[in-house]
Amino acid sequence: MSESAEKSEMRMAELSRRSELSVPTIKYYLREGLLKPGRRTSVNQAVYDRTHLERLRLIRALTSVAGLPLAKARAVVDAVNEPSSEVEAMGVTQDALIGEAETDDTAASAILDRAITARGWRCATSSPAYRAAVKAVAMLTAENLTPILDRLDAYVEAAEDVGRTDLDAISDAVSLEERIRGVVLGSVLRRPLLEALVLLAQQLFAQDLTRSEES
Repeated sequence: MSESAEKSEMRMAELSRRSELSVPTIKYYLREGLLKPGRRTSVNQAVYDRTHLERLRLIRALTSVAGLPLAKARAVVDAVNEPSSEVEAMGVTQDALIGEAETDDTAASAILDRAITARGWRCATSSPAYRAAVKAVAMLTAENLTPILDRLDAYVEAAEDVGRTDLDAISDAVSLEERIRGVVLGSVLRRPLLEALVLLAQQLFAQDLTRSEES
């Protein structure tokens, strides 16, 4: 074993400290097959490397931060273990994060399709993200929020910019494990940030509008 490889290895206690997961939790993931076994150094001792730490950080992001049940976390882990493509692994991750949004609103689908087709998007209608978008359009329609729907093209363009920025932010990640973790944390933690920034922007423009009306 090389000196660099040996230095990168850690025992269970350090793995627990660095992953911010308890030793019993890590042992549970080992028993469940979510984490591969470490390298045995004796009958009841093993050492672990960076790949174990990356896997635990991904599982923690899925379960503790995103709040996914272990079954959905396992689906993401399985996709990372043997991905037919990185895009598919990311798709499985997005599906797990967004959950199911059942809708068969043809009118809402037509409104959404016009907006995303104009941007050149090609979306699978079976995607949970697509169904969630259709459901959102249907709810806006039901509330007669036509001013928002009339500006759907602008929202799609803004979403495209955010999506591109998200992927740019994780482009330097060395492994697929780290990139998928970036997708999870970016999606979950960026959401409240973006919503807060939009509210701040609304306050700013409202102030500008008030000044314009007063002048």
